[in-house]
Amino acid sequence: MATLKDVAQLAGVTVTTISRMLNNRANVSPKTRAKIEQAMQDLDYQPNEIAQSLIKQKSNIIGLIVPSARNFFFSMVVEHVERYASRSGYKLLLCISDLELRKEKEYFNMLKGNKVAGVILASHTQNLEKHISVTQPLVTIDRTVSEEIPSVCADNYNGGRLAARHLLERGCKNLAYISGSANIKMDANKRYIGFCDVCREQNAKTPLMVDASEQQFITMKYQNLIHELFEKHPGVDGIFASNDIIAAQILQYCAGAGISVPKELKVVGYDDIDLASLCVPQLTTIRQPVEAICKCAVEQIVHAAKGETVPNNVTFPVELVVRETT
Repeated sequence: MATLKDVAQLAGVTVTTISRMLNNRANVSPKTRAKIEQAMQDLDYQPNEIAQSLIKQKSNIIGLIVPSARNFFFSMVVEHVERYASRSGYKLLLCISDLELRKEKEYFNMLKGNKVAGVILASHTQNLEKHISVTQPLVTIDRTVSEEIPSVCADNYNGGRLAARHLLERGCKNLAYISGSANIKMDANKRYIGFCDVCREQNAKTPLMVDASEQQFITMKYQNLIHELFEKHPGVDGIFASNDIIAAQILQYCAGAGISVPKELKVVGYDDIDLASLCVPQLTTIRQPVEAICKCAVEQIVHAAKGETVPNNVTFPVELVVRETT
């Protein structure tokens, strides 16, 4: 592997001159810059960005921690964060925690050691806030850690209200809510609160609460949970699923069990991922602006890295998208 010394020798300049050019510390003439760049290309020299960041105590890398890359929502988060980071001149370092506290602590220490520009936390591991030492810009997505740490979320509470109001207007009497996992600390749990509040306000029965496990959340396999729900509560006629993956698997179960949707059962999902419009029947869902949330999170990091003040909590509105399952 070529070194800085090799490049200097081929270009006929000193190592100090190359270092100054790479770090933009002094003016380098166009002629000298061209010679250095040609030598770097001929030798296939790649600057060690991590080493440079340690010297400069900052980098153009943003760390992103997610619990899973298989989950459609988090794959969207990765895509959008990378796009807007790139447009802002930053690169993305992706960390997948699998909801393991040990891994998340290790990732935080690694990102801190590599002097990243900032960290976007989209994971939801319990009690992680006790182990966070904020020395670099940090922004959370879909989770509020503390008043001191900025967060960017959708209006999950109103999303639950919209779902409940819609199902009740469609004539549902026996409602159920399926949580991705209430044991995971996330802002999304406010969906159930909003759902219940509307039922109480309209004197409807208290919704049945069905909670998935962390393993089901990671693997996205909810079939056993759904089967158990219908076995124990066959009278349910309206379900609000906390994500579109659960809702899609409900439709799959109903197709096999001969349950007509929306005639016998009405279903509302959450997120409005691409799968929602591909389901048969097409899924009614609550759309949250994932792209806008990710764009805002990246902007927060970029501004904070420059020493600028950023708002502590940003909440984006959601909307009901009515399709064929209601």
